[in-house]
Amino acid sequence: MEALAVYAIGGEKGGNNETGGEPEAPVKPLEELVEDLKATIAATVLFLRDDVDFDLDTAINAKGVWKIKAIQDGVNAVCFNDETRNKFGVMAREVFKKFKALFPDNAIYAFQPQRDAINAIYAVIYRNEEESDISAIVRQVQDVVDKSIESLNIAMEPVEGYGNKVDLSGLDFERIEKEFLKLGDNQPVAVQSLKDKIADKLNQMLRDNPFRVDYYERYQRIIEEYNTGKEYGAIKEIFDQLVSFYGDLSEEEKRSVREDVSEEELAVLDMLSRDKKISDKEKAELKEIAKQLLERLKENEFQVVNWFEKEQTKSAVRVVIKNLLFDKLPYPAFEDKDIEVKTEVLFDFFRRRYDGRVAA
Repeated sequence: MEALAVYAIGGEKGGNNETGGEPEAPVKPLEELVEDLKATIAATVLFLRDDVDFDLDTAINAKGVWKIKAIQDGVNAVCFNDETRNKFGVMAREVFKKFKALFPDNAIYAFQPQRDAINAIYAVIYRNEEESDISAIVRQVQDVVDKSIESLNIAMEPVEGYGNKVDLSGLDFERIEKEFLKLGDNQPVAVQSLKDKIADKLNQMLRDNPFRVDYYERYQRIIEEYNTGKEYGAIKEIFDQLVSFYGDLSEEEKRSVREDVSEEELAVLDMLSRDKKISDKEKAELKEIAKQLLERLKENEFQVVNWFEKEQTKSAVRVVIKNLLFDKLPYPAFEDKDIEVKTEVLFDFFRRRYDGRVAA
């Protein structure tokens, strides 16, 4: 809302930093630069009108608080799905680049209203979000109805460097649903923001443990449904799915605590136990293998910078993995053929996880 308010009173708040630094010297004749900018703005206006049913003139001509509403309407229209948001982002950046190329010629002022309106929509959509959890979306929902986050009865815990982290087990889903419904036309923006935050969290979780691919596939199914361009009436269903999915991710993040292993040890455990039916006793043995293997490699081979580029250390890592698995894997749950398969799976994981870095 800050970006909208600044724009509405005649100021400028860019999310693209296109006004920063020294202007670049034109490399084309002035007439060509003017035509380039004119054509790019026309294409953007046409996209907004034909693809997302938004008339940029309403944002240009509105005054005061009505300008704020008009820009927010533009944001909601552009955020209909990933394709429309990404396409607008590309077109807007082209407008900014070609607008800057004309500076400081006076011809630039003929295009100022269109550029400012496009920039205002862009700034809201691509504003930086420092928070990495669902609490930002909850607050966005709450801000619209002027309520504090405490009214949602969410259990909060401090996290160093991140402010407060939401414990999804205490999230009142019925209350979230009611507040989301009150957003009305702003629902697509809330969905888009939540989707982006989930993607960030999921990417980090996959880097830590590639065997969380089931979560990735589930997320892709939700996004595929989101991007099919359904009517706005289906937006709530997508939001509900994303909130529920986020809750499941939160539970998955707690699994290492439940298993009493580190995040890295959990990844090794998952790789060893994948496609295997093991008893509780055998699982305990696999946990110990994971712990010993990581300790051994971190103390030695992974201390070599860029170990993967050196044949000697590459071979050493494989030997350490294979020997430990041969000595420790419980039989008959694991046979000789399993040792070869698991050695390569673990080696590939370690290569990607520790490639080019000294292990901590």
